[in-house]
Amino acid sequence: MMDNNQIQYLIEIVNSNFHLTTAAKKLYVTQSALSQFIKKFELEQGFEMFSRRNGRIVGLTASGMRVYQAAKIAAEKLYLLSDVIENESAYQKGMVRIGIHPTILRLFFRKFIPQFMLDHSDAHIEIVEAGTVELREMLLNETIHMALLVDPTELDKDKYEEYQLIRTEVAAFMNPNHPLSKKRILNWNLLENYPYVTYNNKDSVHHLVKQKLNDYNVGNKFLFTSSSWDYMIESAAQTEIVAILPTVYFTIFKERLEHIGVIEKRFEDPVPYVSMLVRPLKKHYSKVENFVFNSILEYFYSDDYTLKYDFRSGIELDQ
Repeated sequence: MMDNNQIQYLIEIVNSNFHLTTAAKKLYVTQSALSQFIKKFELEQGFEMFSRRNGRIVGLTASGMRVYQAAKIAAEKLYLLSDVIENESAYQKGMVRIGIHPTILRLFFRKFIPQFMLDHSDAHIEIVEAGTVELREMLLNETIHMALLVDPTELDKDKYEEYQLIRTEVAAFMNPNHPLSKKRILNWNLLENYPYVTYNNKDSVHHLVKQKLNDYNVGNKFLFTSSSWDYMIESAAQTEIVAILPTVYFTIFKERLEHIGVIEKRFEDPVPYVSMLVRPLKKHYSKVENFVFNSILEYFYSDDYTLKYDFRSGIELDQ
């Protein structure tokens, strides 16, 4: 008898044109594991499943072909069973859980998620709002299915897949009468004389900004940290506080800044802010999880596979 792993081994070996190295990479196993599977199976079953030339596997024997055909049928049934179980589990739990930073959620998903759920009411989604450091831990602990994290995610690329969704950078926000407002572009050293605020240490921006300030030997003048973009921006509008936060160039965003009464200044040596859609690599995903993940990618990428929201290119976009 073959177990599920052995069935997958056989199918992938054939699909990889009998190149064990290629099959092993696709299966995330060693080539030795596939060689041992072949040797053990043929020894225990008493017949050769693979034909060989000069000791190298080049195809299936007649017996091997019959086993392979039966294995494909078994794999389809196992996949169907697995899919039903995962889908039922997802529906019983009531959602696919997506971790998104509150500001990213507000700026980039205010249209997509409501419309998606109206169009696909059977695709249950729960949004988990948190800082990107927290979201990374949730993803590692498997309490969410996917998340938007900041690059570098520091996740194992062999265990997680990552796609850029948004490219922007960190900027300084201040009131129009701030002494730094006369500068066309800022050097980080200029912050030495002013109190500044940014996201708290549950978010990657906090650590990226802190590292940049250390690189420029800027003293520790963090006045406070917060998880609220609005609170920090409005604090900057009333005082000499500089709010150091990611920026975008939507018309609605610029109108919001104008309404609050702050201006934005970019840095000579900016901190990149690249938001990544990340999920664990698995052999099989539920249809709902796959559908949601692929729909997000389709929304954020153009037909020519370029990012729609690449603010580091200097192009101003509307939403």
